[in-house]
Amino acid sequence: MKTCSCLLILGLLCTFPLHAQERLITFTSERNTDQSISIYADAQIFGDYTVKLFFTSLAGYRFSGSPFITVTRGRREIARLMPEKNALMYSLSYSTQYYPGTVLRNPPSDTGFIYLLPATVDNVIRISHVSSIEERLGLKSATTFFGTGFLYQQGDTVCAARAGTVYDCSDQIKEGENGTQSYKSNRNRVSVEQKDGTLAQYVFRSPIKLLVEPGDNVYPGQPIAVFDKPSPRYEVMFSVTYLDEKKIRIDTRESTTPPSNYTFVPTLFHTGEEGPADRLITPNRTFKVSHPKPIVGLELSKKEKKKLGII
Repeated sequence: MKTCSCLLILGLLCTFPLHAQERLITFTSERNTDQSISIYADAQIFGDYTVKLFFTSLAGYRFSGSPFITVTRGRREIARLMPEKNALMYSLSYSTQYYPGTVLRNPPSDTGFIYLLPATVDNVIRISHVSSIEERLGLKSATTFFGTGFLYQQGDTVCAARAGTVYDCSDQIKEGENGTQSYKSNRNRVSVEQKDGTLAQYVFRSPIKLLVEPGDNVYPGQPIAVFDKPSPRYEVMFSVTYLDEKKIRIDTRESTTPPSNYTFVPTLFHTGEEGPADRLITPNRTFKVSHPKPIVGLELSKKEKKKLGII
């Protein structure tokens, strides 16, 4: 005799690799008239996120889609499970994880992209040394770390180094710091999804006034934050990563300290009208900032260029 168990949907397991927020994406399921089951994601996000779908139990249904689904703001079907004829039992349970960014199988092809120095034209900024938390603790990291530190003065404006969409930002930390220069999550930040799918993090070690909000499209050289309050140190730690398919495929549901699913991308910066692009790995060097029109307009549409007066 054919039996049918009730549809069981487990509580959702959602992971946030940058910093914890609740219910950015919620998931529901519906039974369709043809007895198939649709799973929907309702996303209150900006930019692209990747959902990783786990079927912890699946009987009597077929699923032929990808376990990685890119979602944007709004509601959409992310999976449809078709019933198998003459199955003895129909049941399913699933859980999810989701991550900022679109999962990439390979590193971005143009790793020689030239970024602007993240400050206003003619300002002078100094390079500082930054490191990962693992490096500071003397631990071996499975991920090669790349990051650049920039030192400013009170009242200075931080600008976008490359075009993209702000998908997250925070100015909740009201106290500055003068200690460790390693990356950690509980700091003020602006997170930008860039044109090639990479994610740029502008992490601040001081109070800031945000000039952007989630959903804003920014162009290279656009002001994104101001150091508007006294602080022991005015520093931005800048890094670029991408969501790595090879890493995200690893099942980390049982891990108490899951590894990062992101891979760092080394970045080159425009250091002057006559100078070559530079990785900026040597601290204490100073640079006068310029925003050449060819770099500013490289990833902008004709309409955007016209609006900025660079064509």
